[in-house]
Amino acid sequence: MEPNVYEDCWQLIKRFERVAKESENASFELFSQCWLEMQMQHIYSAQTNHIEVIETTMAALHVGKRIACGRKNNGELFEAKRAQRIAGIYLLYAIYNKQPTKHFVKIEVSPRTWDTLSSYVEEMRLQTGERRDTQQVSYIFWKLVQENAFLYTALDYCQALDALAAYDSLESIAEKQNIHSASLLKQQLKPSQVNLSEDLQGLSDLVSICKPLCQLQEAYNKQMERHRSSFPATHIFSQLNDVFSEVNDMVTGQKKSTKSSGVNDQLEMRKNVRHKAMFGEAKAPISLDELDESEQPMPKPVYLHEKRMSSATVFEAKLPDDVIKNLQSQ
Repeated sequence: MEPNVYEDCWQLIKRFERVAKESENASFELFSQCWLEMQMQHIYSAQTNHIEVIETTMAALHVGKRIACGRKNNGELFEAKRAQRIAGIYLLYAIYNKQPTKHFVKIEVSPRTWDTLSSYVEEMRLQTGERRDTQQVSYIFWKLVQENAFLYTALDYCQALDALAAYDSLESIAEKQNIHSASLLKQQLKPSQVNLSEDLQGLSDLVSICKPLCQLQEAYNKQMERHRSSFPATHIFSQLNDVFSEVNDMVTGQKKSTKSSGVNDQLEMRKNVRHKAMFGEAKAPISLDELDESEQPMPKPVYLHEKRMSSATVFEAKLPDDVIKNLQSQ
């Protein structure tokens, strides 16, 4: 949650810095306008308990005091502009008085942070004391001092075992987590070449494992030939071997085995024999190469009643004359 508060506060300060540069004015009224435009008044919306309220307040105050001192959220110095440091002081004042816990969370400042804040306010009063925004900053800062808003501590935030968060390291931790999550998601969506090679190796291993099982199956069938009437021959391992081999060939791009084509030829031969036995003539295959495009046979529509054996499918072709006479005489 704290990184999101960091982002919102930084967007507010950048917006104020841009508007102040255009208008050459860094007044508190301009800060309030930016606050309302970004709807920062809802910063505590949907908070379910006091712990979340305290965490939000401490994160926002951390951003404010860091920027007011010319530092980033992690404590590193940067060339902060005048409007940005003024916005940091405005943010301290707004969050401290906005918190629903009624001044419960104080602005924890170390000796270095306090010296930097007080020295900057004194410097502004000496250099640009006649400007309205300088007078507002001076009033707001000393108003916070009079209300005991500052809590003078050895460090800028609690770093004990019961600390809520390490505010100087939150952004780096969140960035590492986002990078790790993005890389993990990318790895899940796009499997690596190593995982693909492992899967292909697994298919080839299945084929090699089935070979000794097929040999064991042949030995079993040979031994049980004399008991064939009670124990039919089994072909489960040979069928599994054919399936695994076909899948492996499809994945690796190899040609299908001649065994499967031989099985298809045997099935076609049996079909022709049954056709000849029923209708008295063999079903001659039609070569599409010998036909023109206009003479190619149209595909026959398949109806629901043709999906099961019935008189409409069995007696579709004309029966021989002797069969018809035999049926009529019965």
